[in-house]
Amino acid sequence: MKKAKRFAALALSTLMAAGLFAGCGAPASGSAPASGTGAVSSSQQESALVEVSVAIWGADDGLADPNDPILKRIEEETGVRLVPQNVTWDDSSQKIQLWATNGQLPDIFAGDFVAQSFYGNWIEQGVIRALPEDLSAYPNLAEHMQMERAQAAARDGKLYMIPRTTYGDITYSVLDRNVVYRWDLAQAAGITKEPETYEEFCDMIKAIIEADPEGKNISGMTQALPELIGGFVYPYAGIIDKKWVADEEGRFVPSYFADRDALVSAMQFARDMYTDGVIEKDIALAKLETSKEKYLQGQSAAMVFAWSGPAGLESQIGKDYDALYGEGSFLEDNRIAKLYPSEDGNSYYFVDTEAWSESYISAQVDDEKMAAICRLFDFLYSEEGQRLVYCGIEGEDYDVVDGEVVMKDGVDLMEKYTFKNVNSNIADLAMWNSEYWDSEYPSTISEEYRALNTARHEDAVQNGTLPAYYDSVLFLSTPLKDAFVYNTNDDLLQVMMGSDPVEKMVDDLLANYETKGLSDMLAEVNAKAAELGIKAE
Repeated sequence: MKKAKRFAALALSTLMAAGLFAGCGAPASGSAPASGTGAVSSSQQESALVEVSVAIWGADDGLADPNDPILKRIEEETGVRLVPQNVTWDDSSQKIQLWATNGQLPDIFAGDFVAQSFYGNWIEQGVIRALPEDLSAYPNLAEHMQMERAQAAARDGKLYMIPRTTYGDITYSVLDRNVVYRWDLAQAAGITKEPETYEEFCDMIKAIIEADPEGKNISGMTQALPELIGGFVYPYAGIIDKKWVADEEGRFVPSYFADRDALVSAMQFARDMYTDGVIEKDIALAKLETSKEKYLQGQSAAMVFAWSGPAGLESQIGKDYDALYGEGSFLEDNRIAKLYPSEDGNSYYFVDTEAWSESYISAQVDDEKMAAICRLFDFLYSEEGQRLVYCGIEGEDYDVVDGEVVMKDGVDLMEKYTFKNVNSNIADLAMWNSEYWDSEYPSTISEEYRALNTARHEDAVQNGTLPAYYDSVLFLSTPLKDAFVYNTNDDLLQVMMGSDPVEKMVDDLLANYETKGLSDMLAEVNAKAAELGIKAE
């Protein structure tokens, strides 16, 4: 797998799914040149900036100051003036689909669409425009588009989206789903050893609830967002949620449908945890702020957390915890669950992708504006562009010492630059999160927490299990596949909170998917894969 460009950095957390991140640094040897030959001279820039509308979460906040120094530097280097067409995390998908239908898409828009039916439909309907086949004038962009995710999503040899880099290696996915628990309360309840298995984890949570050391009527595990609990449950049975795998006959199938018995096992595990109180009764209603507050106040024994990537737990929970209970309390009182062995003895974990979400270009963009957009992304993927976006202005915000970026004392990029607004993701249009997963980068997150992330990743590399999966099939477009919808989170909640026997409910779910055309969809996908020469390893 191609490793993402690396650069030493400042890391500042921001909102994920609206995922906001900030970092900085110098690429490792072998990185692409600083800027492509498409760069615009200052005189050209002064004469005519190409206005490019962009829709990404909170764009209007990040572009509110037209004189922001980072934004002005981008304009000087690319000849592009970014014009916000604002979306929020809550309304972005709905707005973009409406704009696509009405022919009102902004020039650039971001979202997590490549594995959904929208993607294939937009290509077929001429809603989005492919990148130029010849990207030689934009070497940094060209290098980026060699990414596995980009190539797997190509259609007829054309590239229709630009992945927003998340991780340089898929094994860093382990940092994206963290189960944090109150180790201080576990100790107060008589637990002397951190859990090493799912069973020990459940026993610990039950002990905390029974002892209720702080007398707060503490409940079991909550979740920061409504769709996270599966990241803990499905690996119990070796299910890699939302990935396509090959069954024993070499047939491609979503991991969720690959093994009925494994699905029953995962659902039974969830039902047992819910029945025993290990998972809180209101888990389906969980929201970030309420779940966060319950955990901080000692009303929830554990929480599944995924917000702002690996650094989010410290920035969103740890800092507030320390503010309540004293500096250093978070790392002293709390623990992150280890990889636990599943039923078959392997330690599976949530698997994400090297890029979460994508940037798209409207089909209404003409050649002149397409060239401007390519210049923009080429600069953003360059060493110079990455340092600017993630570190600010050289000499003012950072110095380069022995090839490494060293941030100046007291620099707060989010305070200084509107472009870095904490409520905006515009600074992460091209890539986000890299500074959080690579331990070689200096960071504003604590060394202690960085060490935890490093150890967790090393555990995944050494002891974790990743079954073979096929993103080339995940992104493959066929009529039935594009129209087929399944929701593993809704299924999990339905069975977990249900009263009928788990096996019956799972069989009913699978039968319902059959009525929706599961077998026909799988046959079509596998025929298409065979036609394209995609084979199971």
